[in-house]
Amino acid sequence: MNIKALIKKYEAVECVVGIVSGKTILKTVLKDLKQLDEPETGHADEAPRYLKNILARLRELPDHDREVWLKAIMSEFKQDFSHAKWREGYEQGKLEGMVEREKVKVKQFVADWYEENKDSFEFNVWDWIAFRDEAKKIENREFNNWINDSRENPIQILVNMHQFGYEIEKEKQYLVKIKATKHYLVKDGNGKIFFSLAFKGYFTKKELEEAGFGWVFDCPGIEIEEVEV
Repeated sequence: MNIKALIKKYEAVECVVGIVSGKTILKTVLKDLKQLDEPETGHADEAPRYLKNILARLRELPDHDREVWLKAIMSEFKQDFSHAKWREGYEQGKLEGMVEREKVKVKQFVADWYEENKDSFEFNVWDWIAFRDEAKKIENREFNNWINDSRENPIQILVNMHQFGYEIEKEKQYLVKIKATKHYLVKDGNGKIFFSLAFKGYFTKKELEEAGFGWVFDCPGIEIEEVEV
């Protein structure tokens, strides 16, 4: 029952006030008020469609207008979990940035996301937290997992990047050698990876794993040396 229907109901029975006991009227009022908290039938199933339409319209807006709408929405729903998470990290990032203005060191995949999304920064940070299950976000699994892991303080890091700049964090690189033969793992100009006696190659752990050489870290016959390049 909605408020308009409730008003009509009470207007229709106004003439019986004084005939029916006050206790009976009170019970009826309480029963009706409790029903106001229940969603109207027929609309719950339509919510996802309405939400998609709203999001589509927001994305069509110019950057400035979209940010205005976003701020208004987040102001209206301050208790929403995703907004609280976003705001907590945002405020913490601003506070720490005021104290220490050193550039943030981040991994390459974080820098890649930032460069692609910095023009509508606040909206895009919120959007990636609130709607993490969208297809494009699932495809970028590494960043999606990172921004939704509060232990990494991702929002704070992104805010500091946005305010004070950033540097790419140097990834650890490794020399990979077969102990018995002294062959080193190398990569030629075409990206082909192979073992060689004449040359040495340097690889990040990610490069090795993506090329199918992740097993070298667990093989007793392989010597792994961490190096600075």
